[in-house]
Amino acid sequence: MNKRYLKQMLTYFSKVYHLGEKIKGLKDGRINPQIETSTISFIVLFTFICRLKSFNRLEHWLEKGRFKNLFPKKTRLPHIDAVRRSLSSFDINSLNDMHDHIIKTIFKNKVFRNGTVDGIKVAAIDGVEIFESTKKSCEKCLTRVDKQGITHYFHRAVVCATVGSDPHTVLGYEMLEPKKDCSDKDEGEITGGKRLIRKLYEKFHHFADVIVTDALYCKASWIKEVLAIGMDAVVRVKDERLHIVKDALGLFQSREANKQWIVNEGSTKKIIVSAWDDDGFEMTGMDIKVRFIRFLEEIHEGDKKELKEVWIVTTNKNICTETIWKIIHKRWDIENNVFHQLKTECHFDHCYLHSPTGIEAIVGFMIIAFNLTQLYFFRNIRGFREKRLLQINIIEDLKDEMLIIMNWINPIFNTA
Repeated sequence: MNKRYLKQMLTYFSKVYHLGEKIKGLKDGRINPQIETSTISFIVLFTFICRLKSFNRLEHWLEKGRFKNLFPKKTRLPHIDAVRRSLSSFDINSLNDMHDHIIKTIFKNKVFRNGTVDGIKVAAIDGVEIFESTKKSCEKCLTRVDKQGITHYFHRAVVCATVGSDPHTVLGYEMLEPKKDCSDKDEGEITGGKRLIRKLYEKFHHFADVIVTDALYCKASWIKEVLAIGMDAVVRVKDERLHIVKDALGLFQSREANKQWIVNEGSTKKIIVSAWDDDGFEMTGMDIKVRFIRFLEEIHEGDKKELKEVWIVTTNKNICTETIWKIIHKRWDIENNVFHQLKTECHFDHCYLHSPTGIEAIVGFMIIAFNLTQLYFFRNIRGFREKRLLQINIIEDLKDEMLIIMNWINPIFNTA
């Protein structure tokens, strides 16, 4: 281990984001608890910073005393059952306040002052399934029935995250609600998405210049909601039956591409991009005309050649065509995709605990841990991107340091 990251990271969290003070403000519903909520909260947060795959692993860590060097002497540490009880009765509002404080600090410190894609501040909305089971369920579970008639229970959230330059940040999330008495359907993703962007606007005002979404959101009701909060929509289109698609492709068929350029990706891959772009199209349910762009990509990799076509609707008439292309590629680029990272690296779809409040608390802690680590990697470790340091290697070093660190005061608990 060449570098000591643990002290540096916790000091950064304490000084910049006042993490110790915020952890002290977290609450749960236990009566006369023997273990402080702040102690459990730090353990849960650190569990997700270290990307442990299950609470079975956390239980093993607790039994082996892996956390004892991170707390002041004589601090009573919990068993896993106390962690579960705390999370199952957690005060979600206090956790949301902690998340909001971090996001407000990000904007105050002008982390995205240069935008995230070509000077434009871009955010994406997407639905993320948190976990699924045919056996476990609770009153907040959504349901679907497969072809064999088996009911699947799951939880789903709509998540808003930045797109483009580092650090990738989850701005907020909204849990989708199960069907109510007067409805035979669970809440839809667009409904949750509308609620989410309204809340984000109320809290952070102009949190993005552009909101990019997949084809599910290609509806006038969604686009109007984005315009109502002073932002522009960039929406992928896939349904060739839509009138706007027929109109646009019919017009573009009779003319040459407006622009063509070449993108070189490494030494062996080249993309020739042709774009047909016009901003005078009518869309069902919209009072204003929108812009439709057809991208045709000719992808050359070695001896292979592939054609790919993408359609986009946007309310912005001024962003250049090349930047729109960058936005959609950065949104759906697997390696730099926040939604992909949450699932594959942070185990967002694993069921650590199944209770309505417990699941939302887990989601809240996971997102806070993700945001803090991304901020630490890209804002506090010098040359992180240039040196091509791997996040997983730093996390493994953090785990090692937990065992050897001695005679120090954790800045998170030194807030007196």
